[in-house]
Amino acid sequence: MESKYTYQPLPDPANSIRLLSVEPGWPSDPIRANIQIVTHLNDSPCYQALSYVWGSVENPVPIKCDDCPMQVTRNLASALAALRQLPSEGDPTTHGISVVDESHILHSKQRAWKDIARNRNEVDMIESRRASQGPLLFWIDALCINQDDMQERAEQVKLMRRIYTTASMVCIWLGDELVAPDILVSDLRTSRLDRAFGRKRLADIDYMSVVLSFFAQALRNSHRVTTNEYGLPDVDLLGFPSQKTPEHRILGAFFNQPWFHRVWIVQEAVLAQNAKILVGAWELDWKPFAEAVNVMDAGNIRDPFTLQLRVTGVTSEESSAGVDIPAALYLCQIQQLPGRKESLFPLLNKSRTRKATNPADHVFAVLGIAGDVANATDLSSKLVAVNYEKPVGQVFRDATWFIILTHATLRPLTAVEILEDPSVPDCPSWTPVWSEPRRTSAFDYDFFSADANQKMSMKATGNADLLQVAGHLLDSVGSITDPLIDANTPLRAQDELIEWHYPPHQAEIDFVISALSMTTEYYNRRTSSGDENIAVEAVAQDLTNQLCLPTYTTEKGVFEAFVSTLSVQTNGGSPDDRGDEAEDMVDSAEAWFQQNVGWSSHPASWVTKIWHIVRDKWYPGAGMLFQAALLRSCVGRRFFITKRGFIGIGPACMKAGDLVAVILGVPVPFIIRKTGDQENQKYVLLGECYVDGIMEGELVHTQQKAGKEAELFTFV
Repeated sequence: MESKYTYQPLPDPANSIRLLSVEPGWPSDPIRANIQIVTHLNDSPCYQALSYVWGSVENPVPIKCDDCPMQVTRNLASALAALRQLPSEGDPTTHGISVVDESHILHSKQRAWKDIARNRNEVDMIESRRASQGPLLFWIDALCINQDDMQERAEQVKLMRRIYTTASMVCIWLGDELVAPDILVSDLRTSRLDRAFGRKRLADIDYMSVVLSFFAQALRNSHRVTTNEYGLPDVDLLGFPSQKTPEHRILGAFFNQPWFHRVWIVQEAVLAQNAKILVGAWELDWKPFAEAVNVMDAGNIRDPFTLQLRVTGVTSEESSAGVDIPAALYLCQIQQLPGRKESLFPLLNKSRTRKATNPADHVFAVLGIAGDVANATDLSSKLVAVNYEKPVGQVFRDATWFIILTHATLRPLTAVEILEDPSVPDCPSWTPVWSEPRRTSAFDYDFFSADANQKMSMKATGNADLLQVAGHLLDSVGSITDPLIDANTPLRAQDELIEWHYPPHQAEIDFVISALSMTTEYYNRRTSSGDENIAVEAVAQDLTNQLCLPTYTTEKGVFEAFVSTLSVQTNGGSPDDRGDEAEDMVDSAEAWFQQNVGWSSHPASWVTKIWHIVRDKWYPGAGMLFQAALLRSCVGRRFFITKRGFIGIGPACMKAGDLVAVILGVPVPFIIRKTGDQENQKYVLLGECYVDGIMEGELVHTQQKAGKEAELFTFV
């Protein structure tokens, strides 16, 4: 954005800062500000820091800074107008302020939120905002950093942890008002009966008052939060309206504010010693807000779902858009960590779901709260040094190298998803594009050990774009289905959450039918051709051939392995020795097939099929367990069969002829592809996969038993 203001150089950009003072004014008065230089941050006067979204650069607002013209975004102008002091004298009602006195229905003293929030137009709040001894000082990145000086920007970014930690208050500006969701006005109006009794519906008056009521009610439930069998917080929320009400959509609109989804706000909110949220005339304290968000998460109000059941001829349907709280929840969770720091890998994994104007900021914006970066050696810290002149692909590559070398782990490879049209095309294939949200739900890596818990083995190549690691090849891909991609089944990128629904959409039914047909045809063909006997004879000659023939000796065994693959279950032994969870999944899959495909669609006995028909009359949701697992595991992925008969699911970009490999140091296998460089045997890493029969280290153990060492793969 063009500006005629001329910045004076900072004497020491690594320690000096600028602070902004805004002259008092009424809402309609023009904005006038002044900038002063603080030689060293340690000697700075008391100041507040602003956390906000820059907003569109179109239609900027003119202000005066040190009597020089300057232009700022409309969102920043509204924040400056809200944060500046009011004149020490004058009647606010004559200057466009709607005073909220104690008789007003929304006055904090009369409402449940009185201890956590207030309207800044209440009489006592107005008086506290009057200009007193001196102007308030603010640190605001767009104005206090010379955005045209790339070197200064880099140095000030390194300083931001100290800037936000030192600030007496971080003011989080969400905008002039809570943007209304698409709700009919008639749905919000107070009913005639309520009006007759003198009651008023808050949604009919002010959207933010609805949000504050949710937070207040959540805090009332905080003492009821317990820990469930999985060690997670759990509570049955009391006093909340039905998820079908417009009030829930208003709450959802609050959490959908752009601020919650920007990458820079993570460290700004996490590092704040004190913070408050401002929306128009409303002010909300951060600490009770954070506690309320944690209670809401325990109450599981975030999951979107559509459920339709038909019981004794009557169709019952329930649905919820969910409340998108994960972005806010993540900020609250980091604040609870020791030192308010997290390792770089999980920070990058979360930041890729956020938004930034410059893709490199997906790395730079989280460095201030990365504990491993703070403790890094001089050599390794150079990999993540803030440098806006470095190409984005190199920024992402070097951040990945930092994680690999600092923690001796190849786990970042699980975050790779090759896209046909990547936004950062110069990234090596083994480097996650940290600015791109995942297109699939990540596997639960704690349940798998395809690498037999072997440590990573890596060899230096002298080329930072190449990664050479050890592993084992399993097989090449023979047949694949189309990917399960349904415009009606989106992956909510900000929390990798599939919109859950039942009954299944036609796209899901077609995907499962296609995969099962491919599987049964393959095994029927192999059995009839005698391949099974040939493979068994070969075992005596080469122990590695023990993996040539998965133990799918019956139609029922094939079906159980198929279900295990689509639901991404641990192997749990042979199909005849399944645990209770696997048995429940197969039982649910049988019901799913019978309800959505037909009587003859699966190999259960006729007694079991009759039982499913009878049970469906009383419990029509028997197939929901399999449906949930199918959505979580397969959306955005393909089903495949290798040439030797292994079945699995893998990335949407995979093709027949690609290879399945286990990389030592990573608990899940990968789909890889040979490059045209046949002489040097280089590969492209396409993404993670699940393959039934090797997820517990079977391939690695077999190769070791046969005396075969791991081979080196060079990824470009």
